[in-house]
Amino acid sequence: MDLFSHSWLPFLYQYSFGLLIFGGGLFAIFKAYGHEVLWGEYKAFVVALVWGFIYVTSIHLIMTIAALNNAPQLYFIILAGYIITGLLLSRYIR
Repeated sequence: MDLFSHSWLPFLYQYSFGLLIFGGGLFAIFKAYGHEVLWGEYKAFVVALVWGFIYVTSIHLIMTIAALNNAPQLYFIILAGYIITGLLLSRYIR
C-alpha cells in the first residue's frame, strides 16, 4: 500500500490549492481596499483568518501523522493547541 498517494497527496493537494485560493483572495482584497485601510481597520480579522488557516492545517497534519505512525499521544498536542487558542481568543476578545 502506497501511503503517499492515499494520505499525503490529498493533504498536499487540499492545502496547496487552499493556500493558493486563500492567498489570492487576501491579495485581491488588499489590492481593492489598499493596504493601509484594510490593515488599519481590520487587522484583527485578517490575523484571525490567517491563524485559522494555519491552525486547521496543523490539526490535519498532526492527525495524519498520528494515524500513520500509530501515535495517539500526538492528540495531546492538538488538545494543547485548543487550550492555547482558547486562552488567546478569550484574552483578545474582551
